[in-house]
Amino acid sequence: MVVGRVALALMTGGCAGPGITENPLDTPAEGPPVVSVCYAPLAGEPSDEIERLAREACAAAGVTEARLQHWKSDHILNDCPLLKKSRISYHCLPAPVQPGADGAETGGMP
Repeated sequence: MVVGRVALALMTGGCAGPGITENPLDTPAEGPPVVSVCYAPLAGEPSDEIERLAREACAAAGVTEARLQHWKSDHILNDCPLLKKSRISYHCLPAPVQPGADGAETGGMP
């Protein structure tokens, strides 16, 4: 009975769409923030949904309007639920600074 409940919890945790998860253990302490998303590649989850979640996590980490730079992907030993066992990790990079019409810089981080 308990085994069935644990199996059900593992399966239902993986049924929803992509979700934010813990970063890999070897995440660098220095440099831009890293965010990670669990997803199920066989479910055909759209990459724009995965990237939207990653950008939201970047904003929560202090990088608004982040450019995502793929850092790492893993598929087995991670904190993702059983049915969405793939994890993609991104560096949150600030948006490039653009000169405005008056020559002042806009965008990027202060």
